[in-house]
Amino acid sequence: MSAKYVVIIPYFCEEEIDRFLKIANRVQRFGPQCCDYEFLLASSPLIQPSGRLYDAFQKIAPTRHFACPTKMFGYPQGPTAMFWDCFDYLAGESSNDGGFALWLESDMVPVKPDWLERIAGEWERSHDPLVMGCFVPEVMKHRFIRRKRLWISEHINGGACYAKDFAKVVPDWYRSGTFDVAVYPFLKENGRFVVTPSLSFSTVDQCRIDMADPRKAILHGFMQDKDAFVDKCLQPLNSNEQRFRESPPYMFAAKCWMTRVNLRFVKRGKEAMLQALLLEQESFWRSGDSDDLAVPASSPENHKE
Repeated sequence: MSAKYVVIIPYFCEEEIDRFLKIANRVQRFGPQCCDYEFLLASSPLIQPSGRLYDAFQKIAPTRHFACPTKMFGYPQGPTAMFWDCFDYLAGESSNDGGFALWLESDMVPVKPDWLERIAGEWERSHDPLVMGCFVPEVMKHRFIRRKRLWISEHINGGACYAKDFAKVVPDWYRSGTFDVAVYPFLKENGRFVVTPSLSFSTVDQCRIDMADPRKAILHGFMQDKDAFVDKCLQPLNSNEQRFRESPPYMFAAKCWMTRVNLRFVKRGKEAMLQALLLEQESFWRSGDSDDLAVPASSPENHKE
């Protein structure tokens, strides 16, 4: 049986519908993917299922509505409830064909024509994972005099690919808290996850460079103005932007030094946290540490203590 994939479109307000309509237009222009897939339009209890979204995504691939039943609102309780509603629903009908469901948020923009078939190929080569996505390393806040404290816990970002029977496999006690952080201890204990740069954080200032990066297929505007980020990602690259240039090691080292100085003396609050996270992520990929997490999920290497 060949794998079938599901792209979940979760939305709770008209602003999100408008962003998803722009993303649907981009995906339609990219054309068919070399894999079998459908869209699941998941509406919050706060809003009626959107006919506009259905019409837009139905032009691309088979599409169906799903009204999330759990009436929990606010952040992160609302998105977390929607996530588990969707995966309980998929688990109840999962055909065990080895496919995944991609949790695609309204600030996640496909930027390569083969966006879905690329991550589907990675998933199939990973041998029975539960999750595949963007690795978020631990980020510590360094402070003068006072002890450093944890800013961001290590986890796989929620905008990721999940086995369609995910809700059947993960024990219920891992559902307490924000869904991506809450399930990570279970994933790490069992080794059934892989990391990929194909799903990557980006920013309004960085996204044009990231769009040209051959490693990245879907960009996620973490902690950004969502409309500004989506609009900038949807603008076509000019001939100069299409040439990706990765900074050499000495320039990266200089960038690290300047960023750390800014974090100590200048930047504060969310901007500082974002800069620290992106720095740790880039260091993670450049260091080769990703090799220990990116091995096939069924490999014995992923079960080391």
